[in-house]
Amino acid sequence: MTNRVLTVTLNPAVDVTYRVPALRVGETVRVPQVRSRAGGKGVNVAAVVTALGGESLVLALTAAAEPDEFRAGLRELGLAHRLVPALPAVRRTIAVVADDSTTMLQENGFPARPGAEAGITAALRDELAAGAGAVVISGSVPVAMDPEVPARLARLCAGFGVPVIADVSGAALRAAASSGAVLMPNEDELAELAGDGPAGDLVAGGAAAVVATAGRAGATAVTARGSWRARPVEVVAGNPAGAGDAAAAALALHLARAGHDLDWPAALADLVATSAAAVLRPVAGEIDHEARARWIPLTTVEETR
Repeated sequence: MTNRVLTVTLNPAVDVTYRVPALRVGETVRVPQVRSRAGGKGVNVAAVVTALGGESLVLALTAAAEPDEFRAGLRELGLAHRLVPALPAVRRTIAVVADDSTTMLQENGFPARPGAEAGITAALRDELAAGAGAVVISGSVPVAMDPEVPARLARLCAGFGVPVIADVSGAALRAAASSGAVLMPNEDELAELAGDGPAGDLVAGGAAAVVATAGRAGATAVTARGSWRARPVEVVAGNPAGAGDAAAAALALHLARAGHDLDWPAALADLVATSAAAVLRPVAGEIDHEARARWIPLTTVEETR
């Protein structure tokens, strides 16, 4: 297997992080520290994959006009990328990180132009043919794009025999549920998708596995071979914005190296530790390597059936 991970971001962003002592609504708040970088969930995943020693490639839609701040941001991050110009502009997200809280402001983004799906599909097909160990499709779908696009992309990956993670929500998650992807919902998204039924029903219905993240409570994995719960060693405070993306990166590398025959308890321990290690960093797409290395062997994983 190869440790090359492709990430697909249909609705990219330029992420701006404001670090402030406190957020006081209705008042003027001075911002002593500002960081701006190319973002979107797939970009965060690619950055963490690279930080963990894997090889990543960002596949994303981007602005059709120059200057393209998103493309320039990827170059600054040193992330390999292949972009499809199909948006009027790239949206911005704002994270206001105070000492006691994090507030996210997220623009919906701009409508995708005709041909966007064909362009990203062709790019993904080319890169799959070139060799990939795993694919992560994550984030929202642009306005005017069919929410079933992530599911169609996941089926394309399955046709190449490449494991794929779908970290999407809403209608896109419902469509991806039968695509053969590993689904990565949070607890609320899982409840909306599965209703009163167990996550095992989703696996029986066509998902390769369901990995539900629960923040400070850890994560669960439900597969055809069994189900497990992992709990973090410590409850950490910080910026949770990129925690789920770090978890997806850790899981993607396990899938890339072992396929669907991966050691699920080991992968789940790594996923939870890597997610918590991301919370310690002020910007999404980064992890605290020392904390992660310390936590992985200490993370408790229990079989739940």
